[in-house]
Amino acid sequence: MIRKNTFCWSCVMVLFLTSITTFAQQRLTSFKNVLKENSTDIKDVIPVVNKENGNTIMFIADAKNVYGYKLNPEFQLIDKLASETKKRKYKIFIGGDIHGQDYRIFLSNTSQNKFASINFSFTNKTTSSTEFKLPQYEYFVQTIAPKNKLYLLTADKNSGNLYLYSFDKNGTPIKDKINLESTHIVGKYDRAVKIATLLTGQESVQKIEKDTPNAIETVSDPVKMYVRDGNIIITFDQNKKVTYVLNIDIESKNSSTKVYDKPLANLKSSRKKTNSFIYGDYMFGIAANKEIFSMHILDYPSGNFIKEYAVSKNEKISFKNTPIIQEGGAYNSYRELEKTKKFLRKITSENIGISVIKIAGDYLFTIGGYVNQRQGGGMMMMGGGFGAIPIGTIGSATFFFNPTMFAYNSFSNTKSTRIEGVFNDNFEHIPNKEIPENVFDKINDSKTYNETAKTVFRYKDFFIKGDYNTRTKIYHLKKFTE
Repeated sequence: MIRKNTFCWSCVMVLFLTSITTFAQQRLTSFKNVLKENSTDIKDVIPVVNKENGNTIMFIADAKNVYGYKLNPEFQLIDKLASETKKRKYKIFIGGDIHGQDYRIFLSNTSQNKFASINFSFTNKTTSSTEFKLPQYEYFVQTIAPKNKLYLLTADKNSGNLYLYSFDKNGTPIKDKINLESTHIVGKYDRAVKIATLLTGQESVQKIEKDTPNAIETVSDPVKMYVRDGNIIITFDQNKKVTYVLNIDIESKNSSTKVYDKPLANLKSSRKKTNSFIYGDYMFGIAANKEIFSMHILDYPSGNFIKEYAVSKNEKISFKNTPIIQEGGAYNSYRELEKTKKFLRKITSENIGISVIKIAGDYLFTIGGYVNQRQGGGMMMMGGGFGAIPIGTIGSATFFFNPTMFAYNSFSNTKSTRIEGVFNDNFEHIPNKEIPENVFDKINDSKTYNETAKTVFRYKDFFIKGDYNTRTKIYHLKKFTE
């Protein structure tokens, strides 16, 4: 009897675990890349989701051609079209635009001053391309794509002007100047500085996607971009006393700035590091030196103070649910630090950052620092098969058109010192609560056929992993949930 009962409980446990795995991971569809007739390697995959009708176009690109496969909201293959108009010099995919039944993808050269677009007309079964270039001294910053429409944000170093480019159905660029008359930003040394200077002085401007896990590498940059309710929001954390927030109305091209006080604003220390993060209706600001760490939670619309968490070097960190984790680096892939003073020393010698996301009803905070590390003795690496980019960006193509994939890559290549903490809706710390597994962990644990042709993107309220079997020429899509 004992053996029989034990066996039954084992069966129940296996079924339970299987159901959890099935719920977290589900096959959506597979289709054969029948349009590709040559034997060249796949260079990148570009998912473009039509936010109006739920259709998805999977663009699969090799060195010369782009192959488009249209899927309906049930992920059934309903159309396909190949383009042979892609020039080799345009190697970085930066986004997609939709006009009716026409889907247009945009690419740039590695210098990001010349651009091309390829239009896929599934109705007429034709493709066409256009090219354009930026004026001298004007620099490409980032792309934004709300409501199926692509915008390019650029900055002119000489004049200090910012511009938004949109595109008509023929791919012709329409250039609009952003009104910066009401903006004012003070930089690192408490001196007025041009916004264009801050944007073009960065290796990159990180684009943050809500409800997507973000590693310390992603959030530790001093300039970050968010797209919310038809507005481009850019935070500047060069100044150690305040965070400046630039708000650009995409429709009107008007702008405004808001200022949020940082923790430890009156503490004068050359070693002090600061940063911020916006999530929902809240602004999270952090500051630290070798002696003390402080985090402020503010109401984002008003700037009003809500709560503070702080710790000094001789105290234990009471608001964490993990050990102090040091991950990556040349000699040790994972180790745990015991003392707070080591944590403070590490994060203040690095690029400090904070990431916040809500998982299973609770807020998960990740706080720490990140060091740029050399790859093979150099500061550059190859990204997505296209050109050389700064190491911090981990993939030039995904960096622009697919911030979800960029965030996923950041988790896979982490080199940080960090702690994680779980908090309730009132931002009260929940001690002894286990850290929830995020969706990227689940995706990372799943089988991958081809790393180069892999993509991860958000579709409505879940995530999709795309993966290509080179031998069978079949592309697979799987659904992942929290």
